[in-house]
Amino acid sequence: MRRLLIIGAGSAGQSLAQEILAHRSDRYELIGFLDDNPCLRECCGKPILGSLDQARDVIFRYEIDEVLVAIPSAGRQTMQRIFQALAYTPVQIKVVPGLLEIIEGSVSLSHVRQIEPVDLLGREEVTLDTERLRPQYEGKRVLVTGGGGSIGSELVRQLLSLPIERVVAVGRGENSLYDLLQSVRDDRLEYRIADIRDSELMRYEFTTFRPHIVFHAAAHKHVPFMEEFPYEAVMNNIIGTWHVYCASRDAGIERFVMISTDKAVNPSSVMGATKRLAELLVLSAGKDDRIRVSAVRFGNVLGSRGSVLPLFVRQIQQGGPVTITHPEMKRYFMSIREAARLVIQSATLSEGDIHILDMGEPIAILDMAKTLIALYGHRPDEIEIVFTGLRPGEKLTEELTEDPHKLRPSEFKKLFCTEEKDLWTLRVREQFLKEAREVSKTYQKEKVRHFLKKWLPCYQGELG
Repeated sequence: MRRLLIIGAGSAGQSLAQEILAHRSDRYELIGFLDDNPCLRECCGKPILGSLDQARDVIFRYEIDEVLVAIPSAGRQTMQRIFQALAYTPVQIKVVPGLLEIIEGSVSLSHVRQIEPVDLLGREEVTLDTERLRPQYEGKRVLVTGGGGSIGSELVRQLLSLPIERVVAVGRGENSLYDLLQSVRDDRLEYRIADIRDSELMRYEFTTFRPHIVFHAAAHKHVPFMEEFPYEAVMNNIIGTWHVYCASRDAGIERFVMISTDKAVNPSSVMGATKRLAELLVLSAGKDDRIRVSAVRFGNVLGSRGSVLPLFVRQIQQGGPVTITHPEMKRYFMSIREAARLVIQSATLSEGDIHILDMGEPIAILDMAKTLIALYGHRPDEIEIVFTGLRPGEKLTEELTEDPHKLRPSEFKKLFCTEEKDLWTLRVREQFLKEAREVSKTYQKEKVRHFLKKWLPCYQGELG
């Protein structure tokens, strides 16, 4: 028999308490609730034992075994406050997901799950308004490059909740596409094994499928790897993007959306610089070709491959150490589901060249590591934190736009727009692409970096 404490005496907490008392009394002894409402004295016949700030005392006084966080609407600050209150307590912590994760709309024990790193971000606020998006997506064929990747595969899943005709996931990694097909059962989903660096194959696949909307998510994104192999970044992130754009244009698309990154702003990395140059390339071409082209920038998404928090969890479970590059490192974070929803919404906007996701305030990586260590039941002296130093191309903090004063709100919550000025002419694009192809075939790191600096004076990376 596990002694249970529920945090939150609202409707979610009440529903769970009623289910436990009626059907799980053989497994759980519900001791009571914590709630910040001073007017509450009891809930479902069980006492309100105190406020959230009293969690630690209540847990030890009543010998609690398990805590259930039942506040589906909790934002980032509330979730962080809860986790701080539960830090270093010998209890198992479970949570009710955010309401946007609960399809049925009501809360039951079947929704309760173990705590995950994404819970540190609070609850997702953005949902797909199917009726609002219907006119733009109904009956459309949509193509997603990088369709087996973290962002691409989530875009595919979210798109299938809309009344599209078909979606095709294009990727060069057979294993990732296989995983996507195993997790999604929908006759509207197709797939292609193809490399965006193969221009003829891109043109063939696009003219065969004839998409109306293209989400270009394929890219090399690993900052230290691209510092080591910058010519690969140019070939994939710039020339590959151009192949996708040209194939899209020739297939008569209506909308082209490039997935970009906050690292494209005043870039210090090869990856960020190549993404910024790819933005300029397709945005300028779209203007000349009268195609609606936009780039969507956002920061780190939890749940993506290479995300830092799953790494922290693995390191904690192995007994440490937890490795952080710098004690002052900060990053923007968003859940992968919410990022995909915002990207899909951005494709319906008629305003702005670059769309920027509101990712809230940047989070200190050190604070996140300490919180995770505490949530997994360890004291600060039990898991060592080691600072390894900034890696090549890394910044302490990232930016989402060159000039925050030029951001305009869009019709969608948490989605902003900005215009791109001084776009390239056709002659400039042709010269740029000629030099990009030439330098990528030299396989010389220094030559590639000087090429990036020439075309992007704000590039802050090492040239030598």
